[in-house]
Amino acid sequence: MNNLTLGRSRDVIGALLLALLCSGCAHRSVADTKGTIACGPEVKRIRIEMHNGTLDLATLVAGAATDEITWDGGLRRDATTAEGLVEIEKVPTAMTWTLTKVAVDSEAAGTLVVRCPDAPKGVVGMIAYEGNLRIPAAIPVEVVVSGNGHVTMVGREAFSKVRTGRGDLRFEACKGGVEANTGQGVLIAFDHEGDLDVRTGLGDMQVFIKQPGTKITLDTGQGTVQCHVPKETEFEVDARAQIGRIGNDFGLEVRKVGEYSAALTGRRGSAKTRIILRTASGHISLIERKSE
Repeated sequence: MNNLTLGRSRDVIGALLLALLCSGCAHRSVADTKGTIACGPEVKRIRIEMHNGTLDLATLVAGAATDEITWDGGLRRDATTAEGLVEIEKVPTAMTWTLTKVAVDSEAAGTLVVRCPDAPKGVVGMIAYEGNLRIPAAIPVEVVVSGNGHVTMVGREAFSKVRTGRGDLRFEACKGGVEANTGQGVLIAFDHEGDLDVRTGLGDMQVFIKQPGTKITLDTGQGTVQCHVPKETEFEVDARAQIGRIGNDFGLEVRKVGEYSAALTGRRGSAKTRIILRTASGHISLIERKSE
């Protein structure tokens, strides 16, 4: 499956997901939104908060100002009543943001918190953002989707963290380490460099590692796990399927544990990279990544 096919699939899934998010909401409208946020040297990290939607997080385009964050997308607004939709439509369409200058609770000093619009309290409905957000690649970022939302990250160089209640995760050519968690969703990672720690309650995982870091963790409650690593990778692996099979391209012995379970442990060379693969129900494959 190529990138174009995956992109189209994600768009279709995203549209279906948003249709289900508020299936009882008969009153709907859409609005475009775009803008910029100043991002000076006082910004040490970025936290993005949204309730529902689809977010493509990418690096700045060539020629763009390096001291700005930009967004460009649309808002879907849903409510159970016409009156509720009127109240939701009063919410400004622009992102809002605050810079934490002094450490407060879990937010460290220098954290720029960017918030997507949200439905007002007391109104049964939602606002979902679909679009991009472009930020400097070298600034650490955290994305928090409290409800449902797909997240795509491209070209990240600093540490990235993602948490979504439900939704697919896609990482392309990311470095600096990624930690992510989704309640239900598919994980796809291409040309990944550095550490990777991803967990899902339900969903398949397919990862292509270009340059491994010290740890790779892929953990799903139900689904198939495929981990592609370069042939020369020196690793220690611990893979376990509670119900399912395990295969590998490195000649390591797979043990059958009980009637339905399988386990794979072993090491190659210096074991610089720790690989942990888990599925409660599904199959696991540790695969030699083919040369490009």
